[in-house]
Amino acid sequence: MTRVARGSIFSGAKHFHVLTDGLPGLDVFREPNMKNFYLITVEEKAKDTGVSVLAYCVMQNHSHLIVTSDDVQNISEFMRRVNTTYAKFFNRINGRSGYVFNGRYESDALKTPDEILAAIYFVHNNPVKARVAVNSGEYLYSSAKDYLNQLSFIDYKELKRLFKKVPELSSYGGSTDEYKFKEAKPYENCDDVLMDLIRRFNITDKAALQDPELLKTIIYELQTRSGVSLRDVAVLVGLDREKIRRTAKKINYNV
Repeated sequence: MTRVARGSIFSGAKHFHVLTDGLPGLDVFREPNMKNFYLITVEEKAKDTGVSVLAYCVMQNHSHLIVTSDDVQNISEFMRRVNTTYAKFFNRINGRSGYVFNGRYESDALKTPDEILAAIYFVHNNPVKARVAVNSGEYLYSSAKDYLNQLSFIDYKELKRLFKKVPELSSYGGSTDEYKFKEAKPYENCDDVLMDLIRRFNITDKAALQDPELLKTIIYELQTRSGVSLRDVAVLVGLDREKIRRTAKKINYNV
């Protein structure tokens, strides 16, 4: 994943769809209090960094945001603060350490009002597509319901500037098919990932894992590609769990 989707931040666009993906197998937003804390964090950090939020949807293991700023570098700082704050919260309440998100995030540059509207519909339709809601307006952790009463921290002024009024998504007649928005990805089997690492780094015995940089790479790739815990990493590579934990603490886990 990229920091602000390097292919889009320099595109001249000021509106972005941002996907933050939890580690595979880790439902980072599984409880209502987790989703609520994430949304509170989004609201606070948006105000702090000069970012406006046009839409959001928080699912079990990933989130979608539609954001805008006059300075796109603000979006990078906004996401860094959101992900760092949330990762610390998640690890604290779960008594864990390690990665929370699969990389930093990904984003799509939205260059026209039509593309922005399609992205908003795509974001709000996530719960319906995942079959956790019959219609987008009934899902509690999406801004679709907010559009109905124009509450929450959504920038309705910007929506009205773009579309003359707050979009009525129930009557959206367009299609998202022509746009390829970032989606949560499937992940790999941990044994397959380990075999790939063994081949790639020509690991012939456990002694090779005494190299701290190699061990950090293995921990990183096992967690981000297959979502295993540090306990599982220790079992997979045949090393003491405390050694894995100490090595893992030297890696930036918050974003």
